[in-house]
This record gives sequence, structure tokens and C-alpha cells, in this order.
Amino acid sequence: MTDTPAPTPPPLRGAEIGSFAHDTISRRMPAIARRVPAENELSPAAAAAVLALADELPDAPIRPLRDPGAPDLALWDSYVAPYLGQSWLEPPWFFAETYFYRRILEATGYFQPGPSYGVDPYALQKRLGLEHAALDSGPLEGRGPLESAILGALWGNQADMSIWPAGEGPGPGGAHLLADDSAVAVDAIESLAARGARADIILDNAGAELAHDLILADALLACGLRVVLHAKPHPTFVSDALITDVRGTVAWLANRPGPEAMIGGRLGAAFLDGRLELRTGWYWTSPLPGWELPADLRADLATSGLLVSKGDANYRRWLGDRRWPYDTPLGTALSYLPAPMLLLRTCKSDVAAGLAPARIAEAVVRDPQWDTGGRWGLIQLYAGSNSTEQHT
Repeated sequence: MTDTPAPTPPPLRGAEIGSFAHDTISRRMPAIARRVPAENELSPAAAAAVLALADELPDAPIRPLRDPGAPDLALWDSYVAPYLGQSWLEPPWFFAETYFYRRILEATGYFQPGPSYGVDPYALQKRLGLEHAALDSGPLEGRGPLESAILGALWGNQADMSIWPAGEGPGPGGAHLLADDSAVAVDAIESLAARGARADIILDNAGAELAHDLILADALLACGLRVVLHAKPHPTFVSDALITDVRGTVAWLANRPGPEAMIGGRLGAAFLDGRLELRTGWYWTSPLPGWELPADLRADLATSGLLVSKGDANYRRWLGDRRWPYDTPLGTALSYLPAPMLLLRTCKSDVAAGLAPARIAEAVVRDPQWDTGGRWGLIQLYAGSNSTEQHT
């Protein structure tokens, strides 16, 4: 199945006053933009352009990109076309966010000749995030190495510099699982490994999260799987991982003491012998939902034994950033996927599916911000369209 899941609920929009989407567009995004000139040596014109972008939010009209010669310009012309002239609050929230981060690159001149060409405007945040990273690369009590690596990758997702800037205090803390398919995921991975299959990790944040994702990649390789890492093609969402971030973090691990140095060394060797690959593509920075995977990417992912989706923004993409009833079976929302998927995500937005009502009721009592505060996590396995079993 490749078409839109049906029936599909409406997308989240910033126009819903009091919603997390409204707060993000009207408060958080302008604050993120204003940090960029403070953390970078921009030309006066570039700094002014970034600050002007902050001042647009939330009421100025959506306009086309002004980024001549940029390699993704034609794609963005098509993405923007349905929303031209609307305020930032009117389009779907996922579009508004991805468009905002692309507009920051337009303002800084990321794709234009000059001093900011190819310069990551969030490099300082990423560096601080790695410097403050606290890793636990060993097995957890009562859990095997693979299950421990899955949990480490999940809770590493709490490190999100678009919400909690690096060096400005701790993240949300807490470790509450709303769904835990880790045991069945381990069984599925071991079965795939016996067949010499491939796993694809769709990365989220750099820094501590990426370090934990690489520890998970090392565990998958140790099982006998081949692993493909999918990174972003340009800076976005402040801390999302680029290919250069992945290579830098592998080197960082290799220079750490003890077990982490061994992990870094094994990952470097796996890159050399082809068991570990790095890929990127424009889809990963687009506003498109999961069911609009480009045909070539869809065909490639269909050859994977397991897709591992990291983080909140990727989770939102697969669900179309739509307000599914929380107890909607994953198979209803994700039936279009070309391969099974393991979703590892801490909840930082009010989008979810496949949750047991009793667990939601418990979370609401314990934490009124359970759905957006980053303290509650999901380990969910969608076994594929040929399986009717759902785990919560």
C-alpha cells in the first residue's frame, strides 16, 4: 500500500490557539532564529535577514524561497505553492517548521557563495551537546546488550537542542515508557540477523543522541546485520545530524577512554568494509508525510529488514503530523510503509498512535505534559502489513 492511510485525521496547525504548535510558531521559533546571530559570525546583512525572519512570525505571509541556484529550490517551490500568502499559523505545523529551518539557511547564505557557504549555523550547539554528553555504553541491569542499546537510543532522544539548548541546564529527565516493544524487537532483530539482513537507522539529533544511536548501530552490526544510517542533507531543527556530524561523532567515540573507544574503532572499520553506510537525501528535510516517500527512496527502504526511526520529528512525519486518536492501531496509521519499523521516540508533540488507553490515563495523572514534555518514551514495533499483531 503506497497511498494515504484512510480515513486520515486533519494535520496539526499553529492556528489552534493554546496548542503546542501555536506556542512553537509564535514563541519558540522566533527565539531559535534570534540565537543564530548570537552564536555565529554572520555578515551584517545575514544577521539582519535572520532577525527579520524572527520578526515575521507568526503573522507575515508565506513566500517562496529567495535562494538562487540552491540545489533544492525547485522542490521548495512546489512545497510552498499551496500555502503562498497564508500566515505562518495557517499551514500544517510540520510544513511551517521545516520551511522555517530552510528559511534560516536562506538568510545565512548557506547555499550562496560567500563566508557562510556550507557553514552550519547550529555548529556551536552541536559541539556543546557532544561535550555535555553522558554515555552509558554498557548493558543495563536485567537487559541484554541489544535491548540496552535500544533503550539508550530511546532516552538519548531527550537531548534535543531545539527545545533545551546545550549548556543551559539539563533536559527533561525522567524515564517513563508508554509503550515497550523492546523484547519483541530484539527477537525480530535476531531473526533478521540470522538471514544477514539490513537495518536502516533514520537519525534525529546530533550530540548525545547521535552517540547513543551509534552505540545501537554497533550492537546491530555485532548481531550480524548490515546497517545504513540516514542523515539530513543540510542543517535543520537546530541539532539534526548531518553526515559530517556522524563522522565527527565516530571519531569522538574512538578518542574516548574504555569501551567507547572500542565502539568507535569498530564503527570506523565497518565503514571501511561496507557493513555500515551513510546516506542522505532531500526527502529528510522536506515537509512531506511518510506516505509521500519518493519512489526511489521507497524502493530502497523496501529492501531493508527493519527501519529504525529516531525521534519526535521523524515520528510526526510517519503519522503525517496528524491528530490520530491515541489508541489507533499502528497498522492503521503506518500500513503504507515499505518495511517493518521500530519507532524510538520521546514525546515532544501531541501526535501518537498505538497507545493503550490505560497507560495514557496513568500518564495524564502523573504528568499533565506527558505528550510534549520529553519525559515519556515509546518503543513501538510495527511488524509490517503482513502482520496483524500490535504491541503496547
